[in-house]
Amino acid sequence: MTSSPSIPLPIAMAQDWPFFSVARSREVDQLAIERFGMAGIELMRNAGTACAERLLSELSESSPATMILAGAGNNGGDGYVIAEVLTEANRPVVVYSLVPTAKLSGDAEISHDAAVAAGVSVEHVGEDEIVARISRHRGMIVDGLLGTGAQGPPRSPFAEAIAAANQNSEVRRVAIDVPSGFNGDTGEPADPTFQADLTLTFVAPKTGMMGADASLSTGEIEIVDIGLPLDLKRQLGIPG
Repeated sequence: MTSSPSIPLPIAMAQDWPFFSVARSREVDQLAIERFGMAGIELMRNAGTACAERLLSELSESSPATMILAGAGNNGGDGYVIAEVLTEANRPVVVYSLVPTAKLSGDAEISHDAAVAAGVSVEHVGEDEIVARISRHRGMIVDGLLGTGAQGPPRSPFAEAIAAANQNSEVRRVAIDVPSGFNGDTGEPADPTFQADLTLTFVAPKTGMMGADASLSTGEIEIVDIGLPLDLKRQLGIPG
């Protein structure tokens, strides 16, 4: 891990940071696991912890509770790690899972279980209830719904949750890796796409983030270090 949890995109571009396709980003994870012996859960914990450290720079113990929206995949798993770290730092946080948590598997399930063990409040909510809760929320909403692996426009209940978050002008919206609904390769937003004020993207910015209109979905972009070995970073052309 680096001493700074994230690097703003303009600084990264000045350092000739590469842009990665979604497929390339997945290859990076596989390289870290297969050639450098890192476990997937280690990468997830590194990523989520770095995101949480970045968010802690904005959150005080008196801040409104941070709402984390979690899906079934690794993006949701990152959200559970963030929730665990915020809880351990005495920041109020609640996780709303848009899928039954019994359906979680792999690293996402491990991260969910660790968050619950740390005292994180996790609740499975359906379409109507999540819209009501998002509409009433004040503070920060973290998008851990779909990530880069989603295909096609977000479906119910994700679509309703995204639309409700976009319509709430009283919250700060933060996306993890890419905003849900945003195509990391082309920069095309689906209907709906989470309209982030800040996107914390992993390892390198995605090629779609170069688009002229990408910032309408991503807001400010910061790159998060997930603890890749230095030799792998050098192979990938990543500074540091």
